[in-house]
Amino acid sequence: MKIIHCADLHIDVKEMKGLSAEKRKIKRNRLLQNFIDLANFAENNEVQAILLCGDIFDVAVPTKNSLSIFKKVILNHPKIKFFYINGNHDERLIPFSLEEKPANFIHFQESFKRINLNENISVGGASISRYFDESFYSTISFERDKFNILMLHGPVNTSDQYFNGIYTDNLAGKNIDYLALGHIHNGGSGKIDERGIWQYSGCLEGRNFNDVSKIGEKKGFYLLDIENGKLNLSFIPFSRYDFRVIELNVTQNVDYFQIVNKLKEIFALLNKDDIVKVVFKGRRKEEEPLQIDMLKSEFENKFLYFDIVNETKVDFDLDKYAKETFSLKGEFIKNVFADSSLSNDEKEKIATIGIEALKGEDLSL
Repeated sequence: MKIIHCADLHIDVKEMKGLSAEKRKIKRNRLLQNFIDLANFAENNEVQAILLCGDIFDVAVPTKNSLSIFKKVILNHPKIKFFYINGNHDERLIPFSLEEKPANFIHFQESFKRINLNENISVGGASISRYFDESFYSTISFERDKFNILMLHGPVNTSDQYFNGIYTDNLAGKNIDYLALGHIHNGGSGKIDERGIWQYSGCLEGRNFNDVSKIGEKKGFYLLDIENGKLNLSFIPFSRYDFRVIELNVTQNVDYFQIVNKLKEIFALLNKDDIVKVVFKGRRKEEEPLQIDMLKSEFENKFLYFDIVNETKVDFDLDKYAKETFSLKGEFIKNVFADSSLSNDEKEKIATIGIEALKGEDLSL
């Protein structure tokens, strides 16, 4: 039996800093299209169940259009069972009313519930809240002779601002073979006990620069292929608009053309639909500006979104400033270096910060 494990689609996401209104619309539409494409992938690959492990929507009250499409996708794929739990973003959402809920949609709400997919495989889950009681663990019950999947949304073996945490010590010995998790967008896995493992699917597609994909990697979901009680687990890349952060160390000897050539080399590995931020780091001479505006013009039309963040520090010629007459910078440097209570290192640091402040640079604090 084939089962998809995914989470954190964040349909109707609100936060998309930097993108124009037109491009925000493209990205939001894509997050909704992801769910349509996921169901089509499942049908085309004989997948019998999809585990939607929380934060499928970014809000508890999605737009009418998004909720309508979500429901129609489920109704249009009656042979696939959709298992749904709420996350911290869509925590109060009930997608279907009792009267309209189709047989292939199973919503695990606050209390643990278990469903047999067939005589050999069962799926259980619950939509836990931030302050769920530890007595919840005692309600989890699986049969020893089945392959058992548990769906939860939250951080494993730690707490955060949204949840007290899911602790595997409390799950050990409960006949869990696969703990399907949502909440952490960059994936992760580990063991529950000698029998079972836990796995984050990661998000299906990033929603901001906290969800960066490394070069050569994409976001996606996990495909479980269970046969005779044995699990074959594979990751399926699925994202189209990936967030990429490129850090480039700009030394004193790198000029504009060298930077352009280096970025072209890196960008050849990216997709035109990527959302790209380049971060310049390192130190450079004051007389060697980075030509940020020219670089932005060179590359801004190559991707869905492109930006440059300058985090370099400038090596100022402090002796040059100290020799200036009738200059605020010169008088400042002279006073700093005349202070006998400071070490040479302290004088250089204070002088550099002062020049940065006077010239409007980011401070080296």
